[in-house]
Amino acid sequence: MSIGKVNLLIGGKQCPPASGNYYPIHSPVDGKLFAEVADANEADVDTAVIAAKSAFYKEWKFYDREEKRTLLQRFLEALQASEDELSAAKVLPGPGGIGGLPTAVINYYISKLDHQTGTILEHSDQGTTYVIREPLGVVAVFAPWNGPVLGALLSVIPALVAGNTVILKTPEEEAPQATKAMEAFYKAGFPEGVINVISGSGPEAGKALVAHPDVKMISFTGSTSTGKKIMAAAANDLKRVQLNLGNKTPQIVFPDANLSQAAQAAARSAFPGQACSAISRILVHRSIKNEYIERLHETAKKMAPCLLINKSAIERMEEHVRLGHKEGTLLFGGSQPQGDEYAEGCYFLPTAIEFSDQSSTVCQEEIFGPILSILEFDSDEEALTLANATDYGLIASLWTQDTQRMRYFTQRLEMGTVVVNRGSVLSTRSPWGGFKQSGIGRRYGEQGLEPFFEYKTVWTP
Repeated sequence: MSIGKVNLLIGGKQCPPASGNYYPIHSPVDGKLFAEVADANEADVDTAVIAAKSAFYKEWKFYDREEKRTLLQRFLEALQASEDELSAAKVLPGPGGIGGLPTAVINYYISKLDHQTGTILEHSDQGTTYVIREPLGVVAVFAPWNGPVLGALLSVIPALVAGNTVILKTPEEEAPQATKAMEAFYKAGFPEGVINVISGSGPEAGKALVAHPDVKMISFTGSTSTGKKIMAAAANDLKRVQLNLGNKTPQIVFPDANLSQAAQAAARSAFPGQACSAISRILVHRSIKNEYIERLHETAKKMAPCLLINKSAIERMEEHVRLGHKEGTLLFGGSQPQGDEYAEGCYFLPTAIEFSDQSSTVCQEEIFGPILSILEFDSDEEALTLANATDYGLIASLWTQDTQRMRYFTQRLEMGTVVVNRGSVLSTRSPWGGFKQSGIGRRYGEQGLEPFFEYKTVWTP
């Protein structure tokens, strides 16, 4: 059932796009119309930037910590009260509301309001020198479709705590939920213009936001290819960038691993695999490869077909399976499921393809779907080489009981996070981000707050 039209949120008010145009979103479950979303253009972006800039200089930059604390706590309460509405506004069914992690993120950064904002370097009869942290100004946040609420809050909340104002560019596919979540800021009593929301079906709104001279920072979560374009455009004004980009997560499985647990962890992560942290490469020791594949297949057979975000995702899976047939051996899956219940939706079977080497596009590109590539290795050195031999470096999953091997790999894996004998793990206190082309900067923890500040040195008599 359609939830109707989703408008822009500018200056504290819902408003239609300047063009009057809306784009449709269809449910991946049955293909029916889910919502019509405002298709913003450059004029809408300019209006939003003016509102955010005015709110920054007029009041938000000068709010004290207790005023911010009160508003952010009210925001959390308003967000939690909107749980049912948020669930109804999510295009892809499943987790993604206000669970433990989004709530923890908000509370964590609220606690950072108690931290010092300045440091005295020298204090004497001759004068005082001190350094203070100040907000940047207007920050543009691009949220991902696979985490429209959490992905937005990871940048929006620290940006606000630091004293910046925000324009959120919603993900095209999940704009309804992202917009609904941001409405809670005004239910909590935030000043007009502190939070603004822009949506759009093409590149126009995003390009205008990145290029606007009054936007001081861009926080983007999405594909590496788009991140590179944003970084290049941001260079024109030397805008600060925070980029959380693609990945090709390896699971490295040694003979002493618990194969049942490893296979279950891989299946839970890879199917449907629509996350930057999702395991997409299995590197398994030759001596246990067949047993591991058997356990993985048995686990996959017990799982329902994977629901993907849209028809384009299905086409992408089919293209990678076609490549896999040419360059490797299809082990299982590789197609859409049969049955009338799946006919109108965006479903794909859990899929695994074995390769003799890692040169295939399937092994190198981020697929963002339920396709695993499987390669064997004979030695620790070969496994390490395979794991590092991609353009990405976000997270690796290492499976072994050998503590010396654990230390060897954690020191040498070119990854922002290494998880041993587990799948992906997140904490509000520990930084999340990648090496190489997996991004620039970190989310979560102290490191997730720092990019939203500028530093000023003051000398006084």
